[in-house]
Amino acid sequence: MTEQTPNVSRRSFLRGAALAGAGMAAAGMIAGCAPEQKSDMASTGADTAAEGASASGNPAWLGDAPVVNEDEVTSTIDTELLVIGGGESGVCAARRAAELGMKVVVMEKQPEDTWAPIGCDVGTINSQTYLNTGAEAVDEMQVLNEWQLRSYCRTMPSVAKMYATRSGEVYDWVCELAPQEELDEFQVFYSFPNGRNKVAVNHSGYTSFPGTVSHRDFNDTLGNGANQPAWGPIMRYSIEKSQELGAEWLFGTSAIVLIQDEEGGVTGAYGENSDGIVRVNAEAVLLACGDFSGNGEMVLALNDEVRELAESSDIDTSDPSSFMGMGQDGMGHKLACWAGGVMEPGPRAAMNFGNGMGAPALESIGNYPVFGGDGKRFYNDAQLQFGGLGFFARRPRGERCCTIADGKWEENIMNQGYEHNMSSTTCAREWDLVKQDLANYTTGPDGFEVYGFTGYGMNKGRMYAAETLDELADILGYEGEAKQGLLDEIAHYNEMCAAGKDTDWGRDADLMNPIDTPPFFGISGQGDKGRVSSGMVQMSGVLVTDNHEVRRVDDSIIKGLYACGNTAGGRYAIQYHTLLAGNSVGLAITQGYCAGEHIAQNLQADKAAADEYSQLLAELAEARANAPVAGPPM
Repeated sequence: MTEQTPNVSRRSFLRGAALAGAGMAAAGMIAGCAPEQKSDMASTGADTAAEGASASGNPAWLGDAPVVNEDEVTSTIDTELLVIGGGESGVCAARRAAELGMKVVVMEKQPEDTWAPIGCDVGTINSQTYLNTGAEAVDEMQVLNEWQLRSYCRTMPSVAKMYATRSGEVYDWVCELAPQEELDEFQVFYSFPNGRNKVAVNHSGYTSFPGTVSHRDFNDTLGNGANQPAWGPIMRYSIEKSQELGAEWLFGTSAIVLIQDEEGGVTGAYGENSDGIVRVNAEAVLLACGDFSGNGEMVLALNDEVRELAESSDIDTSDPSSFMGMGQDGMGHKLACWAGGVMEPGPRAAMNFGNGMGAPALESIGNYPVFGGDGKRFYNDAQLQFGGLGFFARRPRGERCCTIADGKWEENIMNQGYEHNMSSTTCAREWDLVKQDLANYTTGPDGFEVYGFTGYGMNKGRMYAAETLDELADILGYEGEAKQGLLDEIAHYNEMCAAGKDTDWGRDADLMNPIDTPPFFGISGQGDKGRVSSGMVQMSGVLVTDNHEVRRVDDSIIKGLYACGNTAGGRYAIQYHTLLAGNSVGLAITQGYCAGEHIAQNLQADKAAADEYSQLLAELAEARANAPVAGPPM
């Protein structure tokens, strides 16, 4: 049988291009198909060139699918499931599928000896691990609805439900393999057992939940530095378990292109490592390759907000390398699109991007009022979540902002939520450090260092203290009318606190604590708009079904091809959100687990259903073609 990429019509592709306008290739709106491209993966390069693959019409970020000459293959492996990508999602998918009896191969580009996942905060719902600390259970349906509300119901409900109802189960499953002494050493429970006055905290319409467990090498047991990520050692036990169950891991192997049959179904993939090119024949392929933030060209093409934010601030976009995050190179998205898949429509989400503007944060002690260059508050400073930096991009360039707290900061923390912009306090390991630093504060313009909860390592930020607000205003850089405006605004704010209502901007009553008790703490800064961060991770992917199957632009299903994690779409919309910290990793492990489980139990049924759906699509297309040109609405 001749293997080839699906013959998706050029008409379909150009119809999308016409809707998007002439700039589609650059902006990458709904890009993905290789029109009229017949890339025979077992053919010679000359044959492919004769078929015009180099003129496929694909967007610039995608390019043409690589062609592998079968004569170059140095080894061949046959398996049932090929997982491409061995990060959080891929590890869980491989282990779960192997547990259910599937023969699994994992193609992972990292070498085995330096393998590590990205991140260490894992936010899940109602894991027994977390509940065992004494925490109260969370209403899973409330979590599901909150996820959808934060995404304006643009995400897939199945994804939100999967996270709300199964993420705790998956976290416990991952941890069950690790020795208890390692868990005791590395697990850092945020906000337990009752680190807030409420189980689910609602502020200004946003509800946040407990459940985050960070994994930090607090005592430098691993030798890479104190408080460095320690999620990798926990995850490695799942790699080893999958291997014990027969999974073969091809470390140091990068995927090149998928293999497809005459009907466009995926039947494997080619990869390359130090030994040459390996061909893996598989009944199903799961793309768990991560995001595309490490590919600046893809970021500019696919994330319109990043590109347009730069353009609106007169920032040069000609060098894509300036727009790269900390994540992956987008290979999973390319593999899917070369096979006929399509990127989900925008707006496309990213994690924590902006352009040099933002409120200075008192990371150690959480969320407090923010004052602008004239000393006045200018928004509900309890409401700003991830993605709010786009709002700050509209503020004047060079504007000074400051955040101020007072000596009652511990009381305020008890009412704060579980957002990243709130304080992650009451973790016993780190809380004592913060209290010690705050107790040993020094006044004056030199400031003092305070341990922070965000970031890796024993990071400290510089905070400033004074015995009076007048002195603190001077230290924070306020002069003349701006200084008087700041002092007057704080007095006005304190009056609203006494009245129990923020009539200016609607800050929640339980966060309206007067700034009136010395010592006073603050931090200030000036925004620049001089750069645009692409985001730590890009959160958008290819269109998939509720069963993780990759869809084509005509909505048909590519048989045998699945995607999960940041390679799959439908997870976030517009912006990453933090209904609890670490939900990105929490969702990744959950999706991997559920995808591996589903494929192991339903692969053949999925293929049969895909055929039935293709038949339905054909019938619908025929009905449309035969419909009258005009007539009453149907």
